[in-house]
Amino acid sequence: MNGRERILAVLNHQIPDRIPTCEWILNPKVMEKVCGVKDDIAFVAEMDMDGIAVGLDSKNERLDDRHIKDEWGITRVTYDEYPNPVGNPIKDMEDFNNYTPPEPLLPYRFDRIKKALDTFGKERCVIARVRDVFSQPRDLMGYENFLMTFYDDPDLADALMAMSADYSIKICDGLVKIGIEVIVVGDDIANNDNMLLNPDMYREYVYPHFARLVGHAKKLGLKVIKHSDGDLRTVVEDLVKSGIDCLDPIDERGNMFMDKLKEQYGDRIAFKGNVDCVETLVSKSVEAVRAETARCMLKGGIGGGLIISSSNSIHSGISPINYRVFLDAIKEFGNYPLDIPLLEKIAGAV
Repeated sequence: MNGRERILAVLNHQIPDRIPTCEWILNPKVMEKVCGVKDDIAFVAEMDMDGIAVGLDSKNERLDDRHIKDEWGITRVTYDEYPNPVGNPIKDMEDFNNYTPPEPLLPYRFDRIKKALDTFGKERCVIARVRDVFSQPRDLMGYENFLMTFYDDPDLADALMAMSADYSIKICDGLVKIGIEVIVVGDDIANNDNMLLNPDMYREYVYPHFARLVGHAKKLGLKVIKHSDGDLRTVVEDLVKSGIDCLDPIDERGNMFMDKLKEQYGDRIAFKGNVDCVETLVSKSVEAVRAETARCMLKGGIGGGLIISSSNSIHSGISPINYRVFLDAIKEFGNYPLDIPLLEKIAGAV
């Protein structure tokens, strides 16, 4: 099997020849230290990874050496992994009524995704990153202000989410036309302790828009992976019912446990995750990396259903040695049929 076939097998509830891996974000400095390349497309090819996640292209206005303004009118300060929003164009309903979102289907919007598709063909799975209905309004208003609209102006929250869903639905239409088979929708709807909204409020206000987006993607034939850090336990059933094919990253720091979720939902969805990227892949020993990789396989990989990865991303703090050990371990003991006694021995070594 090749990488594309492995990931699609997992998402189709089939058992691949080996547990596949991919990451949402690969830090250039870490990639360079691992194998001498900074470009994620080149890195995925060099390291023989199974898939790559690629975002949409945007023509941004450079404001100074640290700040850009994107096509949504959001001012961002640029870092390695994520251009953090610091200036928000919408404050109230009047701003929204005067606001025009960018055109989703401009020709350059899919340039880098097309490059990945042209590079990998049918050999590796190119996963398009699509914003869901929560993250775009968050950036348009700012986190705190957007959360407050659910109490102060729920009509504005609803309008923002409807606009975001409409935009992403059109993006999905464009992605299918260029040959994309899998998307990941984000971003976070929880922290390590709780949902960002009361679960009942999430179901009333956010979920209908999310389900509409997922439903449209599924009608197009896309496989959908939902990403959110944090404690999702109160809404996992809702997310599964929306039609998603996979949930990521099953973060134990957010009280999410792969073995329990697989037991409950493994016949309905697959899982992606969850080797810890806060400590294990950052600063723990090589033996600890191998042990946690084996534990993840035991909890989520028996019988298929697992795309193994970090618990979030390969950020700038990741040890290149530890990440290389993780990738090598997948090929060493991630082959089906899994050698359970071997995995148990490695998992128990640390």
